[in-house]
Amino acid sequence: MALKILAFGANGAQMAAGTQALVDAGHDVRVFTRSEAGAERWRAAGVEAIIGDMADQEALIEASDKRDALFLHVPLITDPDDDRNAYGMNALRAARTTGVKKIVWNTGGPIMDPSSTTDPGAVLLRALQEGGFSFLGLTPVTYMENLLGPWTTAGLAQTKLPYPTPATFKMQWGAAADFGRVADKALKGALPNEVLTLGGPEALDGDDLAQIMGDVLGQHLAFETMPAAEFEAHLAKMGSPHVASMIAGMYGGIQANPDQFQPGFVTDAGAIEDRFNIKLTSFSQWVSDHSTAFKS
Repeated sequence: MALKILAFGANGAQMAAGTQALVDAGHDVRVFTRSEAGAERWRAAGVEAIIGDMADQEALIEASDKRDALFLHVPLITDPDDDRNAYGMNALRAARTTGVKKIVWNTGGPIMDPSSTTDPGAVLLRALQEGGFSFLGLTPVTYMENLLGPWTTAGLAQTKLPYPTPATFKMQWGAAADFGRVADKALKGALPNEVLTLGGPEALDGDDLAQIMGDVLGQHLAFETMPAAEFEAHLAKMGSPHVASMIAGMYGGIQANPDQFQPGFVTDAGAIEDRFNIKLTSFSQWVSDHSTAFKS
Protein backbone atom coordinates (compact mmCIF):
# COMPACT_ATOMS: atom_id res chain seq x y z
CA MET A 1 0.00 0.00 0.00
CA ALA A 2 1.68 3.19 -1.19
CA LEU A 3 1.09 6.32 0.87
CA LYS A 4 1.65 10.01 0.22
CA ILE A 5 4.25 10.96 2.82
CA LEU A 6 5.73 14.34 3.77
CA ALA A 7 9.32 13.90 5.01
CA PHE A 8 11.24 16.37 7.16
CA GLY A 9 15.01 16.57 7.67
CA ALA A 10 15.65 14.57 4.52
CA ASN A 11 18.99 16.25 3.85
CA GLY A 12 20.38 15.45 7.29
CA ALA A 13 22.36 12.43 8.38
CA GLN A 14 19.55 11.22 10.65
CA MET A 15 16.74 11.24 8.06
CA ALA A 16 18.19 11.09 4.54
CA ALA A 17 18.62 7.32 4.39
CA GLY A 18 15.26 6.72 6.06
CA THR A 19 13.52 8.99 3.56
CA GLN A 20 15.21 7.12 0.71
CA ALA A 21 14.01 3.85 2.23
CA LEU A 22 10.42 5.12 2.02
CA VAL A 23 10.98 6.07 -1.62
CA ASP A 24 12.48 2.64 -2.31
CA ALA A 25 9.43 1.02 -0.68
CA GLY A 26 7.24 2.67 -3.33
CA HIS A 27 5.71 5.52 -1.35
CA ASP A 28 4.94 8.92 -2.90
CA VAL A 29 7.37 11.00 -0.85
CA ARG A 30 7.44 14.79 -0.74
CA VAL A 31 10.47 16.37 0.95
CA PHE A 32 10.26 19.62 2.94
CA THR A 33 13.62 21.36 3.28
CA ARG A 34 15.28 24.75 3.76
CA SER A 35 18.12 23.78 1.44
CA GLU A 36 17.81 24.66 -2.23
CA ALA A 37 20.76 22.41 -3.07
CA GLY A 38 19.20 19.59 -1.08
CA ALA A 39 15.88 20.07 -2.82
CA GLU A 40 17.58 19.86 -6.20
CA ARG A 41 19.30 16.60 -5.25
CA TRP A 42 15.96 15.03 -4.38
CA ARG A 43 14.31 16.39 -7.51
CA ALA A 44 17.13 14.98 -9.62
CA ALA A 45 16.28 11.60 -8.09
CA GLY A 46 12.63 12.02 -9.07
CA VAL A 47 11.35 13.02 -5.62
CA GLU A 48 9.14 16.06 -5.10
CA ALA A 49 10.75 18.68 -2.87
CA ILE A 50 9.32 21.87 -1.38
CA ILE A 51 11.64 24.57 -0.08
CA GLY A 52 10.44 26.15 3.15
CA ASP A 53 11.08 26.76 6.82
CA MET A 54 9.38 24.99 9.72
CA ALA A 55 8.76 28.41 11.25
CA ASP A 56 6.50 29.23 8.28
CA GLN A 57 3.02 27.88 9.03
CA GLU A 58 1.63 28.59 5.58
CA ALA A 59 4.50 26.77 3.88
CA LEU A 60 3.90 23.77 6.12
CA ILE A 61 0.19 23.74 5.31
CA GLU A 62 0.98 23.82 1.60
CA ALA A 63 3.47 20.98 1.98
CA SER A 64 1.08 18.87 4.08
CA ASP A 65 -1.82 19.21 1.65
CA LYS A 66 -3.08 15.89 0.27
CA ARG A 67 -0.55 13.87 2.29
CA ASP A 68 -1.48 10.70 4.17
CA ALA A 69 1.34 10.74 6.71
CA LEU A 70 4.33 12.63 8.08
CA PHE A 71 7.84 11.23 8.50
CA LEU A 72 8.81 13.79 11.10
CA HIS A 73 12.05 14.85 12.73
CA VAL A 74 12.79 17.92 14.85
CA PRO A 75 16.37 18.41 16.09
CA LEU A 76 16.76 18.18 19.85
CA ILE A 77 19.93 20.27 19.87
CA THR A 78 19.88 23.60 18.06
CA ASP A 79 21.34 27.07 18.46
CA PRO A 80 19.96 28.98 21.47
CA ASP A 81 17.97 31.42 19.36
CA ASP A 82 16.02 28.65 17.58
CA ASP A 83 12.50 28.04 18.88
CA ARG A 84 12.78 24.25 18.92
CA ASN A 85 9.28 23.71 20.28
CA ALA A 86 7.70 25.78 17.52
CA TYR A 87 9.02 23.63 14.67
CA GLY A 88 7.34 20.41 15.73
CA MET A 89 4.17 22.12 16.87
CA ASN A 90 3.90 23.99 13.57
CA ALA A 91 4.18 20.71 11.69
CA LEU A 92 1.37 19.21 13.80
CA ARG A 93 -0.85 22.26 13.32
CA ALA A 94 -0.38 22.01 9.56
CA ALA A 95 -1.15 18.30 9.68
CA ARG A 96 -4.32 18.95 11.64
CA THR A 97 -5.36 21.70 9.22
CA THR A 98 -4.89 19.44 6.19
CA GLY A 99 -6.31 16.28 7.77
CA VAL A 100 -3.08 14.28 8.12
CA LYS A 101 -3.57 11.77 10.92
CA LYS A 102 -0.62 9.35 10.66
CA ILE A 103 2.81 10.36 11.93
CA VAL A 104 6.03 8.42 12.30
CA TRP A 105 8.39 10.55 14.36
CA ASN A 106 12.13 10.22 14.84
CA THR A 107 12.50 11.75 18.30
CA GLY A 108 16.19 12.49 17.71
CA GLY A 109 17.04 11.30 21.21
CA PRO A 110 15.51 10.14 24.49
CA ILE A 111 12.69 12.06 26.14
CA MET A 112 14.14 12.42 29.61
CA ASP A 113 11.22 14.23 31.27
CA PRO A 114 7.79 13.76 29.62
CA SER A 115 6.38 16.65 31.71
CA SER A 116 8.99 19.15 30.46
CA THR A 117 7.80 22.34 28.75
CA THR A 118 11.21 23.08 27.24
CA ASP A 119 12.25 19.69 25.84
CA PRO A 120 10.84 19.63 22.27
CA GLY A 121 10.47 15.86 22.44
CA ALA A 122 8.27 16.02 25.53
CA VAL A 123 6.21 18.90 24.12
CA LEU A 124 5.69 17.10 20.83
CA LEU A 125 4.81 13.79 22.49
CA ARG A 126 2.04 15.41 24.54
CA ALA A 127 0.71 17.16 21.43
CA LEU A 128 0.57 13.85 19.57
CA GLN A 129 -1.15 12.11 22.48
CA GLU A 130 -3.70 14.88 22.96
CA GLY A 131 -4.23 15.85 19.31
CA GLY A 132 -6.01 12.80 17.98
CA PHE A 133 -3.08 11.62 15.88
CA SER A 134 -2.14 8.02 15.14
CA PHE A 135 1.60 7.93 15.72
CA LEU A 136 4.79 5.96 16.28
CA GLY A 137 7.80 7.57 17.92
CA LEU A 138 11.21 6.04 17.27
CA THR A 139 14.05 6.98 19.60
CA PRO A 140 17.53 6.32 18.19
CA VAL A 141 20.21 4.73 20.34
CA THR A 142 23.01 5.95 18.07
CA TYR A 143 23.62 5.99 14.33
CA MET A 144 26.09 3.99 12.28
CA GLU A 145 26.20 7.10 10.09
CA ASN A 146 28.19 8.82 12.85
CA LEU A 147 31.11 6.80 11.51
CA LEU A 148 30.93 8.53 8.12
CA GLY A 149 32.47 11.66 9.63
CA PRO A 150 35.96 12.93 8.78
CA TRP A 151 37.26 11.64 12.12
CA THR A 152 36.73 8.08 10.91
CA THR A 153 38.24 8.43 7.44
CA ALA A 154 41.28 10.24 8.86
CA GLY A 155 41.76 7.47 11.40
CA LEU A 156 41.44 4.66 8.87
CA ALA A 157 44.46 6.03 7.01
CA GLN A 158 46.42 5.27 10.19
CA THR A 159 44.74 1.85 10.74
CA LYS A 160 42.68 3.28 13.60
CA LEU A 161 38.96 3.62 14.21
CA PRO A 162 38.52 6.74 16.36
CA TYR A 163 35.29 7.55 18.22
CA PRO A 164 34.68 9.44 21.48
CA THR A 165 33.53 6.50 23.60
CA PRO A 166 35.56 4.14 25.81
CA ALA A 167 36.70 0.98 24.02
CA THR A 168 34.54 -1.23 26.26
CA PHE A 169 31.40 0.94 26.06
CA LYS A 170 28.66 -0.95 24.23
CA MET A 171 26.16 0.75 21.95
CA GLN A 172 23.31 -0.61 19.87
CA TRP A 173 24.40 1.09 16.65
CA GLY A 174 21.49 1.50 14.22
CA ALA A 175 21.35 2.23 10.50
CA ALA A 176 19.48 5.42 9.61
CA ALA A 177 17.75 3.62 6.74
CA ASP A 178 16.05 1.34 9.27
CA PHE A 179 13.97 4.27 10.53
CA GLY A 180 12.36 4.48 7.09
CA ARG A 181 12.08 0.71 6.82
CA VAL A 182 10.29 0.51 10.18
CA ALA A 183 8.10 3.49 9.20
CA ASP A 184 7.10 1.67 6.01
CA LYS A 185 6.05 -1.42 7.96
CA ALA A 186 4.30 0.56 10.70
CA LEU A 187 2.30 2.75 8.33
CA LYS A 188 0.85 -0.34 6.67
CA GLY A 189 -0.94 -1.22 9.92
CA ALA A 190 -2.32 0.48 13.01
CA LEU A 191 0.26 2.79 14.59
CA PRO A 192 0.75 1.96 18.28
CA ASN A 193 0.60 5.52 19.71
CA GLU A 194 3.78 5.03 21.70
CA VAL A 195 7.51 5.74 21.57
CA LEU A 196 9.87 2.80 20.97
CA THR A 197 13.66 2.65 21.04
CA LEU A 198 15.33 1.75 17.76
CA GLY A 199 18.92 0.58 17.61
CA GLY A 200 20.77 -2.07 15.67
CA PRO A 201 20.64 -5.85 16.14
CA GLU A 202 23.94 -6.00 18.08
CA ALA A 203 25.37 -4.25 21.13
CA LEU A 204 28.93 -3.48 20.04
CA ASP A 205 31.82 -1.89 21.88
CA GLY A 206 34.69 -0.04 20.22
CA ASP A 207 36.84 -3.12 19.81
CA ASP A 208 33.91 -4.93 18.17
CA LEU A 209 33.46 -2.06 15.74
CA ALA A 210 37.13 -2.07 14.77
CA GLN A 211 37.16 -5.85 14.31
CA ILE A 212 34.02 -5.94 12.15
CA MET A 213 34.91 -2.90 10.05
CA GLY A 214 38.44 -4.19 9.56
CA ASP A 215 37.17 -7.60 8.45
CA VAL A 216 34.79 -6.06 5.90
CA LEU A 217 37.34 -3.57 4.56
CA GLY A 218 40.19 -6.07 4.58
CA GLN A 219 42.51 -4.23 6.94
CA HIS A 220 43.57 -4.43 10.56
CA LEU A 221 42.02 -1.67 12.66
CA ALA A 222 42.46 -0.73 16.30
CA PHE A 223 39.78 1.25 18.14
CA GLU A 224 40.93 4.53 19.64
CA THR A 225 38.98 6.67 22.10
CA MET A 226 38.94 10.18 20.67
CA PRO A 227 39.06 12.99 23.25
CA ALA A 228 35.71 14.80 23.44
CA ALA A 229 37.40 18.14 22.72
CA GLU A 230 38.89 16.79 19.50
CA PHE A 231 35.49 15.47 18.46
CA GLU A 232 33.98 18.88 19.19
CA ALA A 233 36.56 20.56 16.96
CA HIS A 234 35.59 18.29 14.07
CA LEU A 235 31.86 18.95 14.59
CA ALA A 236 32.35 22.70 14.85
CA LYS A 237 33.93 22.76 11.39
CA MET A 238 30.83 21.06 10.00
CA GLY A 239 28.16 23.24 11.59
CA SER A 240 27.14 25.15 14.68
CA PRO A 241 29.78 25.54 17.43
CA HIS A 242 26.99 25.53 20.03
CA VAL A 243 25.57 22.23 18.77
CA ALA A 244 29.10 20.81 18.55
CA SER A 245 29.71 21.77 22.18
CA MET A 246 26.48 20.15 23.38
CA ILE A 247 27.11 16.89 21.53
CA ALA A 248 30.74 16.71 22.63
CA GLY A 249 29.63 17.40 26.19
CA MET A 250 27.48 14.27 26.12
CA TYR A 251 30.43 12.18 24.95
CA GLY A 252 32.61 13.75 27.61
CA GLY A 253 30.06 12.60 30.16
CA ILE A 254 30.17 9.06 28.77
CA GLN A 255 33.95 9.02 28.99
CA ALA A 256 33.86 10.26 32.58
CA ASN A 257 31.00 8.04 33.79
CA PRO A 258 30.53 5.11 31.38
CA ASP A 259 28.63 2.93 33.88
CA GLN A 260 26.06 5.67 34.44
CA PHE A 261 25.37 6.08 30.71
CA GLN A 262 25.67 2.44 29.61
CA PRO A 263 22.03 1.36 30.20
CA GLY A 264 20.72 4.05 27.86
CA PHE A 265 22.68 2.74 24.89
CA VAL A 266 21.45 -0.85 24.73
CA THR A 267 17.97 -2.10 23.88
CA ASP A 268 16.04 -5.20 22.86
CA ALA A 269 16.30 -5.14 19.07
CA GLY A 270 14.18 -8.25 18.81
CA ALA A 271 11.15 -6.37 20.09
CA ILE A 272 11.21 -4.09 17.03
CA GLU A 273 12.05 -6.92 14.64
CA ASP A 274 9.21 -9.12 15.88
CA ARG A 275 6.66 -6.34 16.12
CA PHE A 276 7.20 -5.02 12.61
CA ASN A 277 8.38 -8.21 10.92
CA ILE A 278 11.70 -6.69 9.88
CA LYS A 279 15.37 -7.65 10.09
CA LEU A 280 17.45 -4.69 11.23
CA THR A 281 20.69 -3.88 9.44
CA SER A 282 23.81 -5.44 10.93
CA PHE A 283 26.96 -3.38 11.31
CA SER A 284 28.87 -5.61 8.91
CA GLN A 285 26.17 -5.15 6.26
CA TRP A 286 26.16 -1.39 6.80
CA VAL A 287 29.96 -1.17 6.44
CA SER A 288 29.77 -3.23 3.26
CA ASP A 289 27.05 -0.94 1.86
CA HIS A 290 29.22 2.12 2.59
CA SER A 291 32.61 0.63 1.82
CA THR A 292 33.36 3.14 -0.95
CA ALA A 293 33.08 5.99 1.57
CA PHE A 294 35.75 4.35 3.74
CA LYS A 295 38.09 3.53 0.86
CA SER A 296 38.02 6.94 -0.83
